[in-house]
Amino acid sequence: METNLESDIRRLRIEIGILELGRHSSIFGAPMPPTVWSVAAEYFRLFRHGSPPQAHYSYATRFFEKSMASNVTDGLLVGPDALLANWRIFSLYFDDVDFKLERVEERAAESVLISTTATSITITSDTLRAVFLHLNSDAQGGTAGGEWSALATKLVDQRLVLYGSVKFYWDDSSNCVLRMETQSDLLTPMLRILGSLKDVSQVFSGAFVKPDCTLVPNHLITRGM
Repeated sequence: METNLESDIRRLRIEIGILELGRHSSIFGAPMPPTVWSVAAEYFRLFRHGSPPQAHYSYATRFFEKSMASNVTDGLLVGPDALLANWRIFSLYFDDVDFKLERVEERAAESVLISTTATSITITSDTLRAVFLHLNSDAQGGTAGGEWSALATKLVDQRLVLYGSVKFYWDDSSNCVLRMETQSDLLTPMLRILGSLKDVSQVFSGAFVKPDCTLVPNHLITRGM
């Protein structure tokens, strides 16, 4: 069992980690080699509200290209462009994104920085048409004049908080991120809203997002992105 002293030490380390991340955020762009801290700090600043606006998108592209390996992967997607496009899809699917850092921990022996996150999103009528179109009687998000199910009605306008993590795997020789593992729990808030695993299963069956928040591109929405 964790003692009060151990708990205090752990909390202090978390607070120091967040302060350290903030310090690196303030010096990003200075003429010095990037570190996993500075890259993580800029990542959370840049994507705090989802995919950056068009005016800042070219900067986001340069940031990914400079701070990540050309074959950086999240285990499914490969390359900076693919990871950046995933953020664009996420922001098309959900509204009012708030991607917040909760705590951070460095495991130097593994060359990894582990960030715990809380991501708030809103499910709108556009979300239903893009992600949960199977919940309409026409199975096409209402484009053929169908009606939305009771499950869809429960979801619309709901504000969800997804707890998860982002792990940055760093390569000291090239000063860049080799791998970035992102996970968010969409299952738990869905269960809280819908009330039964049967209903949750029905919502995710055919959806363009998975319970771990892995996105499935809806090409009708992302075409020409």
